[in-house]
Amino acid sequence: MSRIPDTVYHGYEIFTVILPIGDGRWSATSEIESNGAEGIDISQGFGGPCEGNTMEEARALVLVDTKQKIDDLLAEP
Repeated sequence: MSRIPDTVYHGYEIFTVILPIGDGRWSATSEIESNGAEGIDISQGFGGPCEGNTMEEARALVLVDTKQKIDDLLAEP
């Protein structure tokens, strides 16, 4: 089964998981995939959880969080 990422950032495919948490609010987490020397490297639960009033808000917040964590990961010497 093939999935389509929400976005690609610095070579990392970002996938989001968004679930309702009650009271009309949503919670989002992310996982990333990248191609490494030994195949596909997957990091589940990489970003979030981020809560939002709408599904789109939760998705946007977790994408910002995930991109920041990727930047931090790439900045490590």
